[in-house]
Amino acid sequence: MAITELPHREADVRQLLESADHSVALPVPRYVPTQVVFGRGAAHTLDTVIRHRLGVRGFHRPMVLTGREAAVKPWLAAVVAACRRLGTAVVVENPRANPTPESMQHVLNIARQHRVDGVVAIGGGSVLDTGKAVALLAAGERSVAEAVDQKSGSDAAGRGGPRGTGLVAVPTTAGSGAEVTRTATVWDEREQRKRALDQAALFPDLAIVDPLLTMSAPDGVWRSCGLDALAQAVESSWSVAADAESLRFSLPAVRLAVEGLEAVLADPGDEAARTVLSCASVFAGLAIAGTRTTVPHAVSYPMTLRHGVPHGHACALTLGAVLRFNAVVTAQDCRDPRGPEHVTRVLRSVCQRLDARDPAEAHQRLDVLLRRLGLPALRGLDHIDVRVLADDVVTYNRFDNNPRHMSRDQLTALLRAESTS
Repeated sequence: MAITELPHREADVRQLLESADHSVALPVPRYVPTQVVFGRGAAHTLDTVIRHRLGVRGFHRPMVLTGREAAVKPWLAAVVAACRRLGTAVVVENPRANPTPESMQHVLNIARQHRVDGVVAIGGGSVLDTGKAVALLAAGERSVAEAVDQKSGSDAAGRGGPRGTGLVAVPTTAGSGAEVTRTATVWDEREQRKRALDQAALFPDLAIVDPLLTMSAPDGVWRSCGLDALAQAVESSWSVAADAESLRFSLPAVRLAVEGLEAVLADPGDEAARTVLSCASVFAGLAIAGTRTTVPHAVSYPMTLRHGVPHGHACALTLGAVLRFNAVVTAQDCRDPRGPEHVTRVLRSVCQRLDARDPAEAHQRLDVLLRRLGLPALRGLDHIDVRVLADDVVTYNRFDNNPRHMSRDQLTALLRAESTS
């Protein structure tokens, strides 16, 4: 079954959710080449879906990249068995969360040793990012470190040619959106920097989004990942690169993310709740694939690297405060070429989907959500020096995607207010 129209109304999204008992082909924006199959149980027929969607192209010698086997994953054996039906598979456990050039290189070396012709990455954002990097580089000779050092926008797969290794992404968490984006995050621990591979060849050929796979995620993981989806949806909506097409995905994702987080919190075993949160995640990913993120994500990078705060939680720490900051945009400090009126209209739409009358109430609702999820606000992390944090944040390009110009001093004041309020 295929849904061919981009979502125009909330009712369109509800129709999709009602269809999730069966695998459906999702519509994608024009800037995303990835085919997306969504539905409960879709991963258990992964081999059939891959052959149907991609034909006989590759995957005769697939690498199956998974998360840590120690985690409780009742679905893992069946999904890996489906991958083995594709051909002679080599199954590899991803070395670590928050992948580094070294951890990615370890997996890349195995892929080259086995001459794999396809990568099926089954896991959270760290697994998907590693799988994307491996598929990008497997057919060549370059290292991950060399690819990361290459200027963004150039072709790290080789000398201008397309990626030669097939790539299928199967997310097991609802939050990263990596299954439908053109980036792969790389954490440089020596330099204490979040870096990334960023090019069109990193879009997977196929994403298989099965909400049932997310049910084994530990509480801390699904809560942080869900907040990442929420932050992506909100930030994509107000990004200077947002357009009518991206907003068709980002705005519904705002409501879905909050609804899904609340529903899973009430009943972690509710398949319908997991489906809502998975839908929010893939919609948010489809949105940021074209718009990128903004200030809250820029704040999150040093929070994760230097202070160990999980990425999605770190994104949520300043989401409400930045919303309020953007709400008072003027013609003098507006970065969006469409002007402050456009930004105000978008923020009004975001507030509506947060069931808030104004940005102040939206900020409050986001803080309440964080507390309900049992996660500390910035004021609960009193070991953080906000001046040092601000100095780091302003060096990330996501900082400049914000619709209202923010100076270093304004960021420092915002962080100080959030950490002391």
